[in-house]
Amino acid sequence: MPFSPCITGRFFHLQLIPIALGSCPIFSEFFNRIADQKRPRTTLESAGQLAASAASSVYAAGAFLDRFLHDAGLRPRAALPAVVLSVGNISVGGTGKTPFCIWLLEYLKRENRQCAIVSRGYGRDDEDQLMVVHDGQGLRASTREAGDEPVMLARALGDVPVIACADRHKAGTYALRKFSVDTIVLDDAFQHHALHRQGDIVLVDSTKRLSSLRLLPRGTLRESPSVLARAHLIVLTRWNQSKCRKAVLREVRNAAPSVPVVRANVEITSAVELSSRSAIALEDLAGRTAFLLCGVANPDSVRASVTATGLKITGSRILPDHGRVTKEQLLKLDSVRRRSGTDYLVVTEKDAVKLAELGNLPPGIIALRARMRMISDGDETRAHAAISSRLHLKTLRGYLR
Repeated sequence: MPFSPCITGRFFHLQLIPIALGSCPIFSEFFNRIADQKRPRTTLESAGQLAASAASSVYAAGAFLDRFLHDAGLRPRAALPAVVLSVGNISVGGTGKTPFCIWLLEYLKRENRQCAIVSRGYGRDDEDQLMVVHDGQGLRASTREAGDEPVMLARALGDVPVIACADRHKAGTYALRKFSVDTIVLDDAFQHHALHRQGDIVLVDSTKRLSSLRLLPRGTLRESPSVLARAHLIVLTRWNQSKCRKAVLREVRNAAPSVPVVRANVEITSAVELSSRSAIALEDLAGRTAFLLCGVANPDSVRASVTATGLKITGSRILPDHGRVTKEQLLKLDSVRRRSGTDYLVVTEKDAVKLAELGNLPPGIIALRARMRMISDGDETRAHAAISSRLHLKTLRGYLR
């Protein structure tokens, strides 16, 4: 996911680096080889790490100044007459924000909150354009117009207004004017300092130690782990996949000793065959074979989740995050799958919303739906309590954290 800190105004945008790395397969692969603590294998990779390390210092200064200038009031911070909750992270790549947003909205609906979701809509044709993705009654935009994640959220929630716009204040104002909402959820906005919020929920991938990560572009961090202390709830995701969970928990608590921390998994909960739109029982997948097609930020996590269903992955085509295939490419992949005797072509829910727009899909393509689940009742209770405490704050325009 891109992120855009700057020194003054729009003079010093650093979002172009992660956008390029995430959207171009060549740069994405090279970035993955030099990122964080990985040892370079070639002279070019060594040179790339040195250059990236130097650029990281500039990036760190930009990230710090962007937050500082908003905190000091030297850059304006807008406010909305509603409860605003942000869901974000401190690193590039998937931490499970979309499944968590679904979990959060389902909880807020049970609390009788009238909600809308605001997302930038990465990967769409015009990220500055305000686009109503879902108006509470039905889907109103395609993935090219709105981005794949907003469309996925809209389809998953069904009756929650979803708006895509880079200007979160503009989108939030529109939501309050057009829909009867009292709560705005910002998708991926921990680094969006221009809009005031009552609560910041930050997701941390528990499969990676914070001490092993480096700032962009040398690594995958958007900001130093020290900013976790500014959160109101920290969610350690992919807990079941982590081999360093105790170390990550210790590092997070050292960085943010007073912030509630909960643990969660992203689990496959259902499967659907796309051509017929028929559900497939998860137990029927055990022992079957699958070719994996996905364009997400963390394909390794997807592999682990798919394998956990009992499916045996025989091959894969990994796209850049938000990547898409043409109808011709899809048919070729499916032809290879069928000739090899593989039972299914498996995609994520995020990829499925893009494939659905291709029309007339061949049989045998199944989408796996993933949802966030807290590890224990205690984690669930702590998460609810932390969120509830933010819902009852006054929503004054002059409110400061």
